[in-house]
Amino acid sequence: MNLLCPNCQKMLTVPEEFAGQLMKCPLCAGTFTVPGLPGTGTASSQPESEVYSLRDELPPPSRSTSFNTPFPQPPEAPPSSPSIPAPPQSAPPPGEYTRTLALRVSPNVLPWIAPACLVLIFFLQFPSWGGVYPGGVPAAWQNAWQVAFGIYSFDPDLKGDYVRFLDDAKYKPNASALAIFYLLLYFPVSLVTVASVGLGLVPFNLPPAVEKYLPWRWGIVVAANVVLFLFLALQMLVGFSLDNQFADWVDKQYESKEPKKTDEQKKEAAERGRYMDSSIRTVWFKSVLALHSLAVVSAALMFWIDRRGPQRPLPKLELRW
Repeated sequence: MNLLCPNCQKMLTVPEEFAGQLMKCPLCAGTFTVPGLPGTGTASSQPESEVYSLRDELPPPSRSTSFNTPFPQPPEAPPSSPSIPAPPQSAPPPGEYTRTLALRVSPNVLPWIAPACLVLIFFLQFPSWGGVYPGGVPAAWQNAWQVAFGIYSFDPDLKGDYVRFLDDAKYKPNASALAIFYLLLYFPVSLVTVASVGLGLVPFNLPPAVEKYLPWRWGIVVAANVVLFLFLALQMLVGFSLDNQFADWVDKQYESKEPKKTDEQKKEAAERGRYMDSSIRTVWFKSVLALHSLAVVSAALMFWIDRRGPQRPLPKLELRW
């Protein structure tokens, strides 16, 4: 509202919320009471250039003033301290890391890695895992099920020249107990691994005796996959029956009771090595080993994350170069 100061007769602008309160004129420092119902007719009697805003121009009174003022007191500004310039950014010395790449573990992807690995392993049990490949050409081979039950496949065009040992019943492949246990354990381990993900997505009413083991389900998955991988690793160390029989047949070909000269021994060793180089493990078997390892690692990460609790940050892999 606009009103005249009763002391200096200057036009002042006072906010309406201070009506009826005691004020101090910013020009003459005289005090007056703002009328409760300010008039509007006085605003036109003074030129616009002589109207003073009490809100903008009135300085805050000191604390020793004997009357109350309606204006809020501004907070006292703290003493300014000299600004300290930031140290200049210097180039990193030679040999220091300048780039960083952080790879975080996704909680939406990690639980599905172990089940996906076991599903892929099922389909990789049927291609050839190893056998006799002279020059990289398959002459005789076995997959997971053939290794378990002593069965083999061969190329009839190459059998007579490169895998003649198969004609001798003495060198026929035998069944493998390790491979049989591996295949028997594969299905329950796969079921437990898939169920561990399903229990986290769909609620089930489990018996109380089973419910208490639910927080440890990923630990059970880790243990089951480690046992399954252990049987396969032992089978790899022992060797497939077809490969072992082929190695025995090659040794038999160069077995002799007569002493041999040094040059003859070297030639026989080279010839035997040429034969043995044709006994290989295929990329399918190596892929199965890699998938089993990935399933164990991913399940172990899930167990670790569950035991740490949801309030802890997710692990990450940081690369610097």
